[in-house]
Amino acid sequence: MLVEAHAKINFTLQVLGKRPDGYHDLRSIVLHVLLHDDVHLEEAREVTVEFDSASPCLEPALAGLQQEKNLAWKAADALRRATGCNRGAAIRIVKRIPSGAGLGGGSADAAAVLNGLNEMWELHLPKNRLCEIAAEVGSDVPALTLGGAVLMEGRGERVTPLEESPMADYPVPDMGHLVLRTPKIFVSTPAVFREFRKEDSGKGTNDLQPAACRLHPEISAALAELEAEGCEGVAMSGSGAAVFGWRP
Repeated sequence: MLVEAHAKINFTLQVLGKRPDGYHDLRSIVLHVLLHDDVHLEEAREVTVEFDSASPCLEPALAGLQQEKNLAWKAADALRRATGCNRGAAIRIVKRIPSGAGLGGGSADAAAVLNGLNEMWELHLPKNRLCEIAAEVGSDVPALTLGGAVLMEGRGERVTPLEESPMADYPVPDMGHLVLRTPKIFVSTPAVFREFRKEDSGKGTNDLQPAACRLHPEISAALAELEAEGCEGVAMSGSGAAVFGWRP
């Protein structure tokens, strides 16, 4: 079985405060984009994950990651534990989504595993239950499991289709005109949150953008390039480094 694991952009991202568990409360409109990894699933005795060595965006550190630390493996393990299923899967991933770019690459793979194995293992779980399991795996995984345009809240565990949310009327441009650019740097999400200051909020559509730009001037340069090319709505996705805009 082949499942496309689509990247995401945070069209908006608000940081609402820090939670007792150490995470931050967020509110974000999350949109899927065409860029995707390929996740191949086959029946197997156990759950294993490997990355295709010919992947365009395979980082050496990712290729050597222990199974139990990989989000795709964690997703399959969480699904088995939640359902009592004892079936296995050989998971092979072709990486196209850059790591450390704010595009949700690892989370997209995990979401594809949840949706794909739900079908392959004939579990018939509804989307809301899959999203609950996804919340155990990672903060971006529920939104990517639900798919489409999503309002994400909390640390990412609360997800609602955008058209059914209080932000249903928020103007979202035609995704066919999206321009995506990724500076060749790796951005640490924890480092960006540590750099975040309260006064960064409300300076644009992404509250984390000022902090990421202070840490990585390459992001500021990429934003300026898109603006110089005439793109509209230019902003950073997630904690960076990817930036996006729309061609008129």
